[in-house]
Order: sequence, then C-alpha cells, then structure tokens
Amino acid sequence: MKHTPTLTLLALLLTGAGMHTCPAHAGETIPIADFFKKSEFSGSPVLSPDGQNLAVLTPRNGRFVLAIINLETRASTVVASDPDWDVASPLWVNNQRLVFSISKGSSEVMEKQTGGGLFAVNRDGSAFRILVASVKDAISTGKPYKPVRVLKRVGDDSNDLIVSNNERGRGADLGASDVFRLDTTTGRKTLLTFHNPGAVSSWQLDHANVIRVASALTVEPGSKRIKQTVYHRESESAPWKSIHQAYLDEGKEMTLLGFDFDNKTLFVGGRFNGRDKAGVHIWNFADNSAGELIAEDAQADVDDGLLFDVARKKIIGVQVDGMKTTKHYFDPEYARLQASLNASLPNEEVNFQWRGDHAVVTATSVNNVGKVYLFDTHKKTLESLYSMQPLLDGKKLSEQKVISYQARDGLNIPAYLTLPQGRPAKALPLVAYIHGGPHARDHFGYDGLTQMLASRGYAVLQPQFRMSTGFGWKHHTAGWKQWGLAMQDDITDGIEDLVKQGIVDRKRVCIIGASYGGYATMYGLVKNPDLYKCGINWVGVTDVKMLFTVNWSDMSGPVMDDIGSKMHGDPKTDEAYFQKASAIGNAASIKAPVLMAYGSEDVRVPLIHGEKMRDQLRKQGNTVEWMVMTGEGHGWAKESNQILWGESVFRFIDRYIGPGAAR
Repeated sequence: MKHTPTLTLLALLLTGAGMHTCPAHAGETIPIADFFKKSEFSGSPVLSPDGQNLAVLTPRNGRFVLAIINLETRASTVVASDPDWDVASPLWVNNQRLVFSISKGSSEVMEKQTGGGLFAVNRDGSAFRILVASVKDAISTGKPYKPVRVLKRVGDDSNDLIVSNNERGRGADLGASDVFRLDTTTGRKTLLTFHNPGAVSSWQLDHANVIRVASALTVEPGSKRIKQTVYHRESESAPWKSIHQAYLDEGKEMTLLGFDFDNKTLFVGGRFNGRDKAGVHIWNFADNSAGELIAEDAQADVDDGLLFDVARKKIIGVQVDGMKTTKHYFDPEYARLQASLNASLPNEEVNFQWRGDHAVVTATSVNNVGKVYLFDTHKKTLESLYSMQPLLDGKKLSEQKVISYQARDGLNIPAYLTLPQGRPAKALPLVAYIHGGPHARDHFGYDGLTQMLASRGYAVLQPQFRMSTGFGWKHHTAGWKQWGLAMQDDITDGIEDLVKQGIVDRKRVCIIGASYGGYATMYGLVKNPDLYKCGINWVGVTDVKMLFTVNWSDMSGPVMDDIGSKMHGDPKTDEAYFQKASAIGNAASIKAPVLMAYGSEDVRVPLIHGEKMRDQLRKQGNTVEWMVMTGEGHGWAKESNQILWGESVFRFIDRYIGPGAAR
C-alpha cells in the first residue's frame, strides 16, 4: 500500500470526466465495452464533517485511488493508491484524517479475496498508517487476520474510532465481538466491553459514545435454531438486561437503528405486532415492546434507513428501499433543501449530503448514470463537479420501469422491465435476467448488462420472485423450499404476462442469471424447454444439495444448518425434493444451447457446480459454451473480464434470438 503525494489541479480528476455536452444519439451506437468499463468515479463521494473537503475514488492505471477535493480552492490531492488494489470504503475520522480498506472490486466477500484491512491517512497525504493488515499481508506473515468493523467516529477533532472485532470470540458458533476505541495515529486499541453479554454480533452506542445495546446470536442446543437476544443497559456501569428474543426463522428479529439525541429514545426496525412488512418503531422500555410506529411502507420492508444529522443533532428522516428508493424527511430544513434541488434538477433522482454551507448532490435519471454537483447553501449556487460515467454522457439509454404481475397462485410479483429506447413495445425479443441469492433482490438504477442488452433491441425482465427480500415476510417465505417449483413458475408467469400483452415475442426468449440466477437459468431450461431459445449461467448453482455437501464452500456452517435448511431444503429429510429440484439430475430435459462461466477461485459456488453440468450436457450432445475466468471469484472483478463477458453474452444471445436467428 502506498500513499501518493499531493497533486495540484482538480483538472487531473475532471479531465475527460464528461463535463462537456455530447450530441445525443441512439443507444445502439454505444460500443459494448463502454457499458462495462470502470466508472470515472466509484461510489458516492464522502463529504468531510465540516463540509470543506470531498473524498472521492477515481481510477488511475486501472485501480481506484483515494483523492481529496478541497471545495474552497478546488485543488485535488491523491492521498492513497496501490498498483494491485482498489482503495475502498473511505470514511472521515475527523476533518483532517480518513480511514479506508482495499478491494479487488469483486462481489466475493472481501476477506475471501485477500483484501480488507484498515488504513489511515491525513487529507494531505501524510501520516499514513496500517491499522489492520489485509488478509494477504496477514497470511504472508503467518498471523491471523483480525478485521475490525467501524461503528462510529468518536467525534470533534478526535483521531479515534469506535470499532468492533471478534478476536476473543472466534470459537463461538456465529462469532462474538468486542468493542474497542482505536487510535488511528498509533493503531492502539483500548477494550471498552469488559462487561460483555456474550456472542454479540452487533452493538449500538448512544451519542455520548456509551455502548448501550447489544444483539447476540446463538445456536440453540438440540434444535440448532439460531436465536437473537437483544440486551440493553441504562448506563456504562449498569448491568445488561435482555429486552427482546426472536428466532431468525420466524422473521421477528430486531434491527438496531440508533438513539435519538436525548440518548434515551431507541429506534429499532422489525416485524412487530403481527406485521408482515418491517417498520421503524420507538422501543418501549417500560414493557420491552415495540412502541410507536414512525415509518412504514405498504410495499416494502422498512427495517433500516433512519437518517441522522449529527452536527445538527437531529433525526432528519427515513429512507425506504422499495422498488424505487424514496426519502421521507421529518426535518423541515431538509425537506426544503430537497424541494429546492428537485426544482433545480427536474426529472432527476436527487440525493445529497449536507455539511455546513455545502451540500454535495448526486443526480441520476434515464439518460444520466450519475452526475455530482456542489450546492452552496449560503450563496444558493449549484455547480457541476463531475460525471460518474462520462463515456455515456449525452447517449440515449433505456428507461427502467417498475411493473408487477400476478403469479398463478395470486401472489403479486414486483419486477423491473427495461424496454429498448426508441422502439415500439411490440413483439420484442426478451431476456429474463434473474437475480442471485435467492434471498436477495434487484435494485432500481443503472446496470451495465441490462442497458447493453436494451441498447441492442432486447427487452429485459427482472422479476422479484418469491423468496426475494425486502417485500415482506410472506413474500420471502413463500419461496422456502421452492427451488424449481413456485419460484421458477414466478419467472415463467412474468414472461407469459408480457407475451399476453403483446410486448414480447414468445418465440424469442432467453433466460440468464448469476449464482441463484444461474440455477434458475438451468432449471428454466429443464422445466420449460420449449419456452427458452438459450440460457446463460454464470457462477450458478446446479444442484441444491451441493450447497450443503460441498464443504469447501463458504455457504457451510450454522446458518445453513438452521435457516438455510428451511429455505433451501434439509439434506437429512428432503432427498425427494433435492432430486426434483436438481438441474444436473434433470438435465436430460434441456434442449437449448447454454453459455456457462465460472470463477476459478469461487468459494461461494465452487467450480464443480459448473463442471458437472457441463460434462452432463456435453455427454448428451447439447451445445455448451464454457468459460473459466482465471483468478476470479463469485463475479468478475477485472475490467477486461467484465468487457469480455458483456461481449460474450451479447454474441450468444444475438445468435439465438437476434434479428438473424431462426424462428
């Protein structure tokens, strides 16, 4: 890891960053590679506590580096870089100092890709320090990796952070963490949880930095069920008392959201009082129950997203991650600023961070992947800073629409539908793009693969089938042990709905997806062999039982033994289900050609899943295109592999449902 000396010009960051106007032209003229190239800036910019400086991640020689923009002078300083790693997750410790980690940018768990670590540096590039060695460096020295999770800044001018780690709790089934005060200048840690209720996975501090609430997860002897116990104490010297218990397989666990600035009012998220969808409540300590409901949504879970302004000592609102993300402000000042910015940037989705006299504004829309502005709240001026994806500026992209349809049993299925820009929504070829998890979901916003396919004339359907998360407990549990069954039917029903409306040509449909989406691809070809003309599976599960029996996968452990067996099947009792739901075991039904790709280093879905399916299909004479991404994990981190994959996906789909494909 290196820290890089000061660079003097903001132009270094902004040159070629798309702050010019390009003539609009059709999406199909955009080179495929442009959809998969690294963005000019990664993630959201991070405003310093005093609002005077902005931390951004920008590429240099193929890797993201950490740069600081002074908002008064516009001078820029690159303060941290590494030739082999991306800088990731920057966080201000105070107005002078930051911490960050390193990453390869893969969807693989950070520790599994030998990144991670924690590093500190001043905003002028000085006083660099390794606080926690990366996985790779720990291994090279023969020492255990000791990751920390940052809980909060100490505040004011302190160089300290409050962090947790599980050094003392490695023997616990699900880990057991302690809380420390970490000096980012010396690396010295001071233990704060001498009195620890045990097996704690998450902690909540009040605004005086007193540790007040702890959530512990334990495996119940005999039943092997995972139980959450939430503890609370009135003060640092008071004893811990249990205030809530719940089994994870019942969906009634509590999410700790934080204290109000009176340090007495605790906000929690969860499904309380028989609710299907999670909401935000004020906890009633008098009888240890969920009290006043302060945020809910009819379609989506709201178990997180409480918005704080620490400087103003206010709870300002809540963010709801529905099919589109929305913010609801309790604070009138924030509501007025949001309204003002919406008026200045019409037809844009506007988000902002407000510190002092500065608000850093991020705006997105159909044809805007992301632009960042600086709003001076004193002068009332809005200034353009940079574009996230300058290669796509001025280009016409395709609108992502929110739709819903009814599954055959009446369950409502929300979905995203992206239709090719400028083409009639009639008899289009369709790509059903299935998310992974399956206990996960898609989110609204730019996706390179979706936009690339739409730019080439394909409609793209992304169904949030049963077992997807974020849409209530009933929607989620309706998918338990439904691999290949109702979960698969939800996908089919969405396609048939579009066919019935005349939007999609039933003779030109492909199914694609990664991880669980790869499984849904393979099983879709099994279950509906006459519906799909092709399938693309990358890093996909091909046999559900192998999630339990492949013991070098990171999916093994207590969670899979408990809630995993309820969601995905129990190896001891569900053999008939596993046989029915096995894509490999039923591969004889597959007719369509398949493109398959796996990461050589994948520990989530190891390569054996793909190799067994490939061998079976080739043995029975199917058309199989096979790719192994060397050095990659559960997704592609390298830009070159992202581009290669995008081009491979397009060629394969175009061959079978494109304009020249046989009908």
